[in-house]
Amino acid sequence: MGGQIFLLTEQEAQAISAWRYPGEYALYNFSPEDSLDELLDGSGWGVRDAQGALTGFYQFGRGGRIPTKEQGAYLEGPLDIGLGLRPDLCGKGLGESFLLAGMEFARARLGAEAFRLTVAAWNLRARKVYARCGFGGEKQVTHRVSGDRFLILTNPIRNQ
Repeated sequence: MGGQIFLLTEQEAQAISAWRYPGEYALYNFSPEDSLDELLDGSGWGVRDAQGALTGFYQFGRGGRIPTKEQGAYLEGPLDIGLGLRPDLCGKGLGESFLLAGMEFARARLGAEAFRLTVAAWNLRARKVYARCGFGGEKQVTHRVSGDRFLILTNPIRNQ
């Protein structure tokens, strides 16, 4: 899944914050009290398809982390990557190519060599994608606000 990757503007950040995921995936919805600052702090990058439609986003660095109850959950090292596809594109087999495109962008633009991401423990669909992309080494943490269990996964090997 290719596309143009660009630094998010307020307009795209607002569009992303309005996305609504169904069912248990609603965990990934922005709430009205969430600030757009985390998408606009320089870590948020959008993706447009060939027709110019916003299809997804990435957050690199601290923006790719969640607040955890556990102290020291994120040690220095791999680049954190957070990501999201537009809700109507989820579950269509696009996740692997979307993640790999983001990783390649971060290698070329940010000099990243190893990656880390955080995923809801129950999200088997995403976990399968991440495993196919070389992520493993699960570390379980608890979201400081929601209390949900998450896994921190790493990809220490450069995919080619």
